[in-house]
Amino acid sequence: MAAQLYGVLQLFSQAIVVFGPDDRVVFANDRYHEMFPRSPAPGAILGWSFEDLLRQSIAAGQVPQADGDPEAYIARRMAQRGIAREGMIGDRWYRAVEERIPGGGIVLSYHDITDRRVAEEELRRKSAILSAAMEAVPGGFMVMDERFNFVVWSRNWPAIGGATDEIVRAYPNMPDLARWQSRRGDYDAIRLEANQFDTETIASIPWLGRLLALQAARPPQLIPTDEERELLVQWQLLRYRPEGRPDGERAEGSGTIHIGGDDGRIVEFRRSRMPGLGWVSIYNDVTERYRREEETARAHAETARALQELRDTQESLVQAEKLASLGELVAGVAHELNTPVGISYTAATFLSDRLREFRVELERTPRRATMMEFLDLVGETADLMTVNAGRAARLVQSFKNIAVDQTNDERRLLSLKSYLEEIAISLSPQWKRPGHTLTIDCPTGLVLDTYPGALSQVLTNLIVNATLHGYAPGQAGRLTITASPLPLAAGGGTGRPAAEHVEILFADDGKGIAPEALPRIFDPFFTTRRGAGSTGLGLNIVFNLVTRTLGGRIEVDSTPGRGTRFFLRLPKVAPQPPASPAQPSPAS
Repeated sequence: MAAQLYGVLQLFSQAIVVFGPDDRVVFANDRYHEMFPRSPAPGAILGWSFEDLLRQSIAAGQVPQADGDPEAYIARRMAQRGIAREGMIGDRWYRAVEERIPGGGIVLSYHDITDRRVAEEELRRKSAILSAAMEAVPGGFMVMDERFNFVVWSRNWPAIGGATDEIVRAYPNMPDLARWQSRRGDYDAIRLEANQFDTETIASIPWLGRLLALQAARPPQLIPTDEERELLVQWQLLRYRPEGRPDGERAEGSGTIHIGGDDGRIVEFRRSRMPGLGWVSIYNDVTERYRREEETARAHAETARALQELRDTQESLVQAEKLASLGELVAGVAHELNTPVGISYTAATFLSDRLREFRVELERTPRRATMMEFLDLVGETADLMTVNAGRAARLVQSFKNIAVDQTNDERRLLSLKSYLEEIAISLSPQWKRPGHTLTIDCPTGLVLDTYPGALSQVLTNLIVNATLHGYAPGQAGRLTITASPLPLAAGGGTGRPAAEHVEILFADDGKGIAPEALPRIFDPFFTTRRGAGSTGLGLNIVFNLVTRTLGGRIEVDSTPGRGTRFFLRLPKVAPQPPASPAQPSPAS
């Protein structure tokens, strides 16, 4: 019987040594001698005690654990008979198991567990990598099995749902944690309406009708009952069905959820199903991002509102500037009309007085010489009245044309030379009173199809600007307006037809513009005479009218002490609708 048993043990892949009741070797299979080649040879090992065999293995260097204190190790091992342990023999891992047998004796077996230990180490390594990866997820990470039990989660995940690691361990599955969240009030804001579902859907979910009835009977200001909250948990869990919830929401996918509580946090999630394994969910707390976006949106709205208010204010100031310009024109014309009208009135009064005297003299002693003298006087007075009345009429007509043009935006054909002359006449009080001269050089027959109001406003602002800013008080200057047609301009490779243009040069011989101010003269509200009542919109209006309404370009060239020149390049046919704004630039 013993021989048969030993024959079976010889076939084992484990190393096996059998000790008898006296703790001496009675059998050792070949695998043992392969594992411990320095042990006593087969046959010679029989009769060795466990302690002697241990000492021989230590002396042969086969027990590295005993290198520090062999005697202590031997004593410890002798006291540990009958237990299992793991250790390395050479470069392999083994599990040593000592089993006591009936009647005395011990069977010692060595199992090679190197592959298992390598696999366990690889598993620990991968687990460490997984753990580090989970912790690296910005937000939270959670894995849940098919039964909704939480398998693994990152340190941050519980906090995203307003929980703690202890709470998750106390409620270790989705239904239990959802009930905890429901009791906290996370689902209280969910309101379902019966018209969201058809009768077939309500009938297919036994408790859905009850939930709808409870919510219909509860006023919004009251909190749900425990029954309603439990049914809301079931409603939340329906999304995990393969077909999802009746409202179309499915567990698998991504979205945004609002977490209840005092802080009202917002969480983005992405949930993926692993068939046969469960669910992987990634969460990210985006409350601060949403709040920043809301603050940014509010700031943008406030900025847009402020910008619109600024534009409205600027438009009001522009209109006020136009009206102020027209008011100055009215005042100047009124002043200019005072002389011819006054002379005409004086002449008419004088003629009326002489007529009464002539009637009296004619009744007393009518004489031919008296009559001829009176007729000469009438002729001279009539000529004087005609000249001054004509002067007033021309001034009024010019003012009427310019004023009408400046108060409407209609386009029409105009003769440029005559129109420039009308502008000069209407503005004559502005440049004549300080002693300036205004010369116009424009060929006859130059016709524009444009917006007269915009053109007159441009030249009015340039003339007024020159008289106000270009000269020192009491200094007389020379203003010139020179207009000339330009050579036909090609379409510039854009496919557009060639366009005819005209250049209008307005120049003065005043003090010029400082170099540091030159790049900014077309900016709105820029002025060097803020304290003198200037708004800084005159040249900005000029720039906008030239580039937008008239469809042209404007450049400026100025040298301190040598005057300023404005170059207006305008198409003979203004665009329709007005062109988009361009950027001003000084002439090189």
